[in-house]
Order: sequence, then structure tokens, then C-alpha cells
Amino acid sequence: MGWLLRNATSVSCAQRGGRRWLVGLTLAGACTSRPPAADDAPVAPYAVADGWPRVPDGMVFGPALDVAVDARGRVLVSHAAGRTSGNDAPISEPTILVFDPETGELLDAWGEGLFFYPHGIEVDRNDFVWVTDSEQNRVFKLTAEGDVVMTLGEAP
Repeated sequence: MGWLLRNATSVSCAQRGGRRWLVGLTLAGACTSRPPAADDAPVAPYAVADGWPRVPDGMVFGPALDVAVDARGRVLVSHAAGRTSGNDAPISEPTILVFDPETGELLDAWGEGLFFYPHGIEVDRNDFVWVTDSEQNRVFKLTAEGDVVMTLGEAP
């Protein structure tokens, strides 16, 4: 796949273990009323990590919807398991994938049957994982292992 970028310097990068990881790329000027300026782009070099991530044969991966990094440096990806928005039922495959930041090895996968479209993911300072589901108009607070702690909003 080769989409994780290393050694980036950007507002949207995270630092774990002395390395910087670009975990999200924001289009310059996308949320402003002014046109992008030449100095809006990150200046540090990027390098594609070929073969990152590694998912098991037969697993449908993507589209990737959001990325977060937890306190242990693991990379969490919310993805739609081959679906598009507009789902009217939960996705039966795991929708949250947890990868080793160095090797890209899949460490854990969870969220099957929970999300219709897990559009956003964040990890808080207590290592709780927050996932927004844009099809259900709900926010889920989960443990690092994927157990639901709290749900905000009501399913339609």
C-alpha cells in the first residue's frame, strides 16, 4: 500500500519514540477564506514506506477514513471495509485496524458490527479511542481494545 509518510514536519504529524509520523495531511487553505500560499506546504522531506501497512490476504482494506496514533505509538486506522457512505446496516468486518508503526504489521482489528461508516478517529490522553459514525450520527468512546465505554447520540 505504501501510504504512511515518515520524517514529515507538519501541523498534522505526531511524534512517538523520537520519530515523526505524518498521520493526516490537510490541504493547505482548505478551511480558510484565503487562497493557499506557497509557504503553507510542509517543508520537510517525505519518504514512502513501501509495504506499509500489511493486512492479511483476503482482508478488504479501505477506503481509509481517518488515522490516529495512540500513546504506545500504534497507528489506528478507521476504514469502511470496501463500503461507501450511505450504509443502512453495520459493517460486519472489523473497521478499526491497529498497526505497528515500524513494520506496518496488523496488531489488532475490531469494530465489526458496530459502525455503519466510521468516519473519524481520535485517541485521547487517557488512551480512549473516540470514533464518529457519520451514518449513525453517533460518537463512540472505546477502550484501546475496542470495548464500548460510552455512546453519544441516538441511532436513527
